Amino acid sequence: MDAIRYYSRTGNTEKLANMLGNQLKIEAKPIDQPLTEPVDRLYLGGGIYNLNVDEHLKDYARNLDPTKVKEVFLFGTSGSVFTVGKQLTKILDKKHIKVSDDHLYLHGIMPKMGNINAHQKEEVAGFAKETVTE
Repeated sequence: MDAIRYYSRTGNTEKLANMLGNQLKIEAKPIDQPLTEPVDRLYLGGGIYNLNVDEHLKDYARNLDPTKVKEVFLFGTSGSVFTVGKQLTKILDKKHIKVSDDHLYLHGIMPKMGNINAHQKEEVAGFAKETVTE
């Protein structure tokens, strides 16, 4: 089983999570909806706000049960070049939860604009295809 969880202040990461969910045929849910059963792949996403990952998302990562999550695939949005990768990977590594080298970070996504372009939509489709194992 796979799952998608995200935290989004402006709606951009939510839009990305839903696009990813459509590709993977998984319902994307906000982090306030806990995982109800173990997952093989957890797609975990968020945005960058003032150069940081929001504390709500960090707390979610800190509280993940390593016996219930085999691997995490990170994704996110940012108006700059920064990503959620480094900060969340540090947290997940401490919990001994594997973080995949495959990730999806869309840059230049401005707050409340949701300006995901055609090339970025192709990146979403490619990421989904790469991360699914038969």
